[in-house]
Amino acid sequence: MCLPGIEITDVLVRPGGQWVSGVVSDGASAVLRMWAIDGSSLVDLFSDAPSRGRGLSGGVHTWADDGDVVFVATDARGIVEINLRNDVVASERSLAFDVSRSWSTPAIDYMNRTVFAIADWKELWGCEIADGVPFVAHSDSDFALDAIAGVDGSCIVWNRPDMAWTQSAVLLESSTSGVAAQQPRFSRNKESFGFIDDSTGVANVHILGDHIVDPNISIIDHCEHGAPTWGPGQRTWCFNTDGTRVAYTRNEDGYSSLWVFDRVTGSRHRIGQGVHGCVSWEGNTLAALRTGARTPQQVVVYQLSNLLEPRRTVLVRPADARWFEPDIEVELVEPTVEQAPGDVEVPYRLYRAHRPHGGLICWVHGGPNDQWQVTFRSQFTYWLSRGFAIAVVDHRGSSGHGRDFMMSLNGHWGEYDAIDTANVLRHLRSVHGYSSATTIVMGGSAGGLTALNTAVSDASLCAGVVVKYPVVDLVAMLHSDDPFEGHYMPTLIGAENHASERSPHNNAAALRGTPVLVFHGDQDHSVPLIHSEWLRDAITAVGGTIRLEVFVGEGHGFRNPVNIAREFAVTEEFLHALMKNAR
Repeated sequence: MCLPGIEITDVLVRPGGQWVSGVVSDGASAVLRMWAIDGSSLVDLFSDAPSRGRGLSGGVHTWADDGDVVFVATDARGIVEINLRNDVVASERSLAFDVSRSWSTPAIDYMNRTVFAIADWKELWGCEIADGVPFVAHSDSDFALDAIAGVDGSCIVWNRPDMAWTQSAVLLESSTSGVAAQQPRFSRNKESFGFIDDSTGVANVHILGDHIVDPNISIIDHCEHGAPTWGPGQRTWCFNTDGTRVAYTRNEDGYSSLWVFDRVTGSRHRIGQGVHGCVSWEGNTLAALRTGARTPQQVVVYQLSNLLEPRRTVLVRPADARWFEPDIEVELVEPTVEQAPGDVEVPYRLYRAHRPHGGLICWVHGGPNDQWQVTFRSQFTYWLSRGFAIAVVDHRGSSGHGRDFMMSLNGHWGEYDAIDTANVLRHLRSVHGYSSATTIVMGGSAGGLTALNTAVSDASLCAGVVVKYPVVDLVAMLHSDDPFEGHYMPTLIGAENHASERSPHNNAAALRGTPVLVFHGDQDHSVPLIHSEWLRDAITAVGGTIRLEVFVGEGHGFRNPVNIAREFAVTEEFLHALMKNAR
């Protein structure tokens, strides 16, 4: 059950509030589908390779105001228009967008005449729906994401050497130094407009004054309302249909909740617990993707005729039914939020197995400017069911704790993150009693670098390291030509001499006594396989123990079920040997 299964992304409420649509994928194919909110029926809208969205995000489709036309971004046909009659598909056609390009976040102007969309994460294009010729609306920025449309098209833009989460702006608005914007959107009636930015030091929702409330309003909060823009279609907030209310999420130390803000009264109402994404609201129907530590992904609908008594219905539950069997549910664990002292207080979340054997996995997220919120992760349940506790570290540079904490890693990637992870391991040992002899550090990509450097800094903290497609050579990363974030590496890493010092393969002697297991795909273009080969050769040369498993055809993240199953089997064999040696 840890293999890829059915996933739903890009959930939207259809205008009228009686249907919810979303992209359903099984890993091999995808379909755009809609479900009646009373659970009575479902309709497949489009199955010719719609784009699939990403996690709790979307950016794949949008509805016209009458609810009888939907536009969907596809893998091979550009933007496709689908016409419905009596809630079933009547016709479809491709708009004249260039099918050789990658399209995302279609958006319709307030007259329902023009569709705007983003091409290749670089340009904003428009096309008149009535057989128009596509035109470039904006191409002067290095990056563009998340098209929106009021009178004209707009989007989020930024330029090198920044990333979207370091400095970005809404198109046509002036860029402010040291401020990152995201998720601009209009209400359905196109009369209200808002966005998220971190001008207060925390990513909060800001709403421009209009006929409903004249002054600009900011929903000031100590909690983040949105995560870094790693891709298109993040939707952690939205307006209701007429713009009088706003739904938004709060990141509460990795946990999350869903709230509604009334613009007229200024009141706030908590609607639900859990991590929500793809938030969408029409009439009294608020829909979202929802998940939690004990909750596999589900599509939920909240009826909000009374904000004091919201009614939640689980509309779709795509996860394997076996996750809800009693013997599995007992292994689903809610973590506690902890703080480790050090140069800074380092947040982490601790999952305790119901049948512990003393083993601990310290897991480091990738990014490094990212965070693993308390969402359902089948791999966690796998290891918890085998007796391991799991600590998830938010080292400096992690998102979810404000701009200053995220930016504090700049110039020190490979250093501060390892220091913070080491301090978490010491806290786990001194306060919770976990033994270093049965502690394993795990991480992928940037998290692999941190895991390895944590062991380099103090080999006594763990019994072994397990990494996937790890960053190993920071000098190589400093000169990366990766089109999305290669330019950001000098900001994260700093001077080249420090990059060399923090590269794990240059510190192989410190890993001589620490067994290392590595997985890497031979088609990885973000962190090429050569990184793991350099690490293998360096550790082998000093007489250390390292095993490298290369998965043919895999890139930055494994998709083949055969390879994923082997990853778990080999890792379990590796951990069993470490635990046996500790006895």
